[in-house]
Amino acid sequence: MTIIKNTFKTTVFLLLFLLSSHSYGQSFHPKKLEQTLLKAIEKAYGASVRIWGFDTLKKVQTSAQFSGVVVSSEGHILTAAHVNQPGNTYLVTFPNGKSHIAKGLGEIEFAENKNFPDVAVMKMIGEGIWPQAEMGWSSSLKVDELCLSIAYPETLNQPSPTIRFGRITDKKNEFGFVQSTCIMEPGDSGGPLFDYLGRVIALHSAIGIVEDENYEIPVDLYRKYWTALNIPKTYGSFPSIEDAIGNDPHRSPIKNSPGLKDKQLSFVPLPTQLKESCLRISSVLNGKEQQVNGTLLSVFARSTGSDINSSLVISKSSLIGDHPVILAENKSLVLKVISRDSENDLVLLQALPIIKGGVQLKQFNRDSLSFQKLGKFLISPQSDHHDQISIVGSLYFKSPKRFSIGYLGAMATFKESNIVITAVQPNSPAGVSGIEVGDRILSINGIAINKPEDYGAELVKFWPYDHLTFRIKRLDSFYSKNLTLDVFKAPLSNHPAEQFPGGKSIRRDGFSQVFSHDAKIKPDECGGPVFDINNRFCGINIARSSRTTTLVIPAAVILRLIENYQSSLKTR
Repeated sequence: MTIIKNTFKTTVFLLLFLLSSHSYGQSFHPKKLEQTLLKAIEKAYGASVRIWGFDTLKKVQTSAQFSGVVVSSEGHILTAAHVNQPGNTYLVTFPNGKSHIAKGLGEIEFAENKNFPDVAVMKMIGEGIWPQAEMGWSSSLKVDELCLSIAYPETLNQPSPTIRFGRITDKKNEFGFVQSTCIMEPGDSGGPLFDYLGRVIALHSAIGIVEDENYEIPVDLYRKYWTALNIPKTYGSFPSIEDAIGNDPHRSPIKNSPGLKDKQLSFVPLPTQLKESCLRISSVLNGKEQQVNGTLLSVFARSTGSDINSSLVISKSSLIGDHPVILAENKSLVLKVISRDSENDLVLLQALPIIKGGVQLKQFNRDSLSFQKLGKFLISPQSDHHDQISIVGSLYFKSPKRFSIGYLGAMATFKESNIVITAVQPNSPAGVSGIEVGDRILSINGIAINKPEDYGAELVKFWPYDHLTFRIKRLDSFYSKNLTLDVFKAPLSNHPAEQFPGGKSIRRDGFSQVFSHDAKIKPDECGGPVFDINNRFCGINIARSSRTTTLVIPAAVILRLIENYQSSLKTR
């Protein structure tokens, strides 16, 4: 086999790391740790690949996406057995956008339980120059050692991987897995777990319900059965052919960091002004009390003939209803809605009287998000409990509207030049409004529906709880049907990825510009601020997208909303 050996570059990196953070195991230095994370990411990112089954004749995808990592100059890919099939072909896409075809090689799945040990290898077809990662040794792991995940969560469906940060919690559990706190979900299967040197130490396999419960395939199994795994075959037990695992030359210097257990206690606390910029907002939404976080902003503006100091609050629009109030300075204060930005699910509110503190415009982080910012620490203060610590997990991306479409509960087809309802779900918005099978749809909110694509294109514009008016023709009569779209109800699932505490946000996509991080923000904790460790305002948490991902609206988008408000004052 050809596996990347420990190079001079790796040795130099290790020495520099030890010199800059000699007491890594005994103390906690976030800024030095950021530098370590960036070096590991730079080394490992390019070899972390997105994969799916692919029919090379029909040129079509034949499986759900999953992840893997290239580890040799010949194009060997480590992944999980539950997503691999020996002899099948796969499309492998690198973070740089280049794609190549690979073939499934050997895998180990115990005959009595195919979940274990979940080991598989693929290999690129043909020759090429592949970005590749170095293989480490899972036998060298220490509890509370830093680790990184670089993989492709299915919910996001993005061409670039997301990065998650955690620690080793078990070197080898009762099932033989490594356990870590790097959060996973479907799509991450087979993806790599790296140590702080950027070496592959394990591969993603399975999860529990709690986010910190993540099971990883030890990389030593790939080393031990490398020869057998290069044969396209499924092994129902461990192969008889074994290879030498070898010794990790960096085993002794590897340190753990107990400070990772309680990250919120290891970081320097935010200044009181920034900590208290996270407020709790109550309002009445769809007839029920709704609470959500908000971010207090201290804004100076100039209107005609006077200067204005104003306390503004930014939050998540879809969770702010009627009569919003906040508790600040031991008083309940009424908020006035100034503007809403439905594209980004933002609402700008004004607090009267002025509230002391808040994020000032000079504290906004106006830097663009570059590759060198990946792995930087973020702090999300909470109004009623400890701050949440996370890392920047992606560059900016657009989040298409997929899961946040308002639920109608009716199906339609194109029949004899008409859009005709073919099915109506009981107790759905369509059913309650009186829409029936056989009704012809003429218009939605006054927009004519003439072609099949008009129906879907118009419905996709709306969000849960939006009000619609359908103009229909039933036999020879015409009717108007008013309804309110509901939340889309996905089929019940027992998969742990759908059962994590707090669950997903209702409005969790359809944003023009966001970035991801791995904080465990609950849906009603969105709207609160996100800072870096230099106390700069980076944006607000706008949605819990999935088990692995919270989305942030960056400060630059929020700044544009504030500037529009300031411009409106000047014209008054």
